[in-house]
Amino acid sequence: MPKFEQSYRVLQHSANADVRSLSAYRSKGGYSALEKALRELSPEQVNQQVIDAKLRGRGGAGRLTGEKWRITRQSEDDQKYVICNAYDADSRSLAARTLLEQNPHQVIEGILLAAYAVGASEAYLFTRSTSAAAHAAVQQAVQEAVEANLVGRDILSTDFSCTISVLGAEMGFMGGEETVQMALIKGRRGMPEQRPPFPAQYGLWICKTTAINSVETLVNVPYIVREGAAAFASVGSAMTGGTKLLTVYASPTSEPQVVEVPFGATLRDILDHAGLSTAANAAGAVVVGGAEGGALPLSALDTAYDFDPLEEAGVIVGSGIIELLPVDTCMVSWAMGQSAYLTKESCGKCVPCRLGVKRITGILEGIVSDLGVSGDLDVLDEFADYVPNGSLCGFGVQATNPLKTAKRYWPEHFTTHIQEQRCPTGTCVPVRAHRFVTKHVLP
Repeated sequence: MPKFEQSYRVLQHSANADVRSLSAYRSKGGYSALEKALRELSPEQVNQQVIDAKLRGRGGAGRLTGEKWRITRQSEDDQKYVICNAYDADSRSLAARTLLEQNPHQVIEGILLAAYAVGASEAYLFTRSTSAAAHAAVQQAVQEAVEANLVGRDILSTDFSCTISVLGAEMGFMGGEETVQMALIKGRRGMPEQRPPFPAQYGLWICKTTAINSVETLVNVPYIVREGAAAFASVGSAMTGGTKLLTVYASPTSEPQVVEVPFGATLRDILDHAGLSTAANAAGAVVVGGAEGGALPLSALDTAYDFDPLEEAGVIVGSGIIELLPVDTCMVSWAMGQSAYLTKESCGKCVPCRLGVKRITGILEGIVSDLGVSGDLDVLDEFADYVPNGSLCGFGVQATNPLKTAKRYWPEHFTTHIQEQRCPTGTCVPVRAHRFVTKHVLP
């Protein structure tokens, strides 16, 4: 098992002192990375360190952070922006709010280093307004940093200037989408936009280039600059350096815990580290990635937690949630519940997502109610491809993961419901009295 206790980079270990105040954070070496960058390193050197460290975006997509910054840096726009996405789209994820509450100054230092690397002089931190404690903590930290000349004009008596504005909103799941955040910052209706062009090419205000990174991505940057890319990459996998914050649930109704684990650790090791049993009589499946993630059987627990291995297994890093399902879970019912939730969270702008996920939910409701027919499985397969291929943003692209993994690993649950008209675990309750009409996506 990896030595998890030696992998703490962004989550404060219980043995560490409270670093929420500026004085406490600086006593632990806080803002030394910013001072080092401003006095000893060029923006290009900072960017190269981030590339060498193999820092990939923690927001779910997994793109190399330094490559995004390089595109923004090379833009000829005279004004550039940085947006820190500290909005937990999945309300059951605690990663962003935990960082803002426990380590706000490291978040601020990461934002400033990103701004220096890309040549931005204005930054925005976007968070959930309902996370009152996190919002208040980062507001207080920004104010302390301004008073200490760490944010604002001529930072640390250099020619680098950068302001940080903290914005809060409550937009449900869609609030975590980057183009939605840009629209809200501009005072427009929060709806996703077509990409490309990407924000690094066509961003805020008058099409100014914008670097958008998750708060968990940016909070890793001070360590990279302070300790070096090699030290950062010494923890993690060959493809992804560093660690990941995870919100772990022992069951769908249990209290969560937040852990920091190195990339490349297996799902089994992560659950053991969190103190959860993975015995066959204790759990029936493990959900990876949150609401838009997928479910894996216990036989897949030796899968490495990294972007590529998880994608090959059919799941995603997503919102960083790992959850055990009870042993008597019917996976048809589970997929139905996930799809029903995503139907309500869809913004409704594009037809494939707005209607496709709703159709999936309706068909699964019929199967759970023992009203399904064999043709339903073919229609579900069509929608599983149609929705991601035609959706405007990442929400629709990932929305069918619960369905696809349930059908991939538990096909007998579907066939038992349809052919024998009974629930394989004896837990399903009918939710429809009439079949949802199943029409193929295309005639």
